[in-house]
Amino acid sequence: MTRRKSAARGHQGVSLGTRINQLTLPARRGLGQALSTLGRLPRLHRLGLLVLVPLWLLLLGWQPAPPAPQTPVTGSLTVPLSDADKRVIDVPAGGRRIDHTLAPGETLSSLFRNWQLPGQELIALVRAEPSYKPLSRLQAGQQLTLVLNADGRLHYLEIRDNGLVLNAFRRLGQEFTMVNTQ
Repeated sequence: MTRRKSAARGHQGVSLGTRINQLTLPARRGLGQALSTLGRLPRLHRLGLLVLVPLWLLLLGWQPAPPAPQTPVTGSLTVPLSDADKRVIDVPAGGRRIDHTLAPGETLSSLFRNWQLPGQELIALVRAEPSYKPLSRLQAGQQLTLVLNADGRLHYLEIRDNGLVLNAFRRLGQEFTMVNTQ
């Protein structure tokens, strides 16, 4: 072999097997040291480790599967509330209660205009609404219950869907606050 060929071969680099051997050498040395240390332990200890370590690893990785349902759950259940089961909402002296079911295309803003309620009341309601249940997402078929006090200002607003209370607001001074109805 000429000198040029051997010099060219040196520039090509080392083989893939040699690289893998170099990368795994520290791990293989550590494994060899662990095995030699294991060999110095008494026979009963080695046997115990050989049995318990795999069991421990198996238990560490094991996750039980949730039990399968006996029968699939399908369908829906609608339970209408009778008039006797409706919530009692206190109306202040001289005030009035308005119960309304939203029609397609109706908004809270249009209802406030129809009922001649002040726009500041609607702005205060919007400030009190939670971000996860905005008043702008009202849908046709939902029921509203408004309670007005004696001077015609909004005292209480409740929004229900199929009897379930979605939102409820009560006046506190000039502002409104969410009411927990459970």
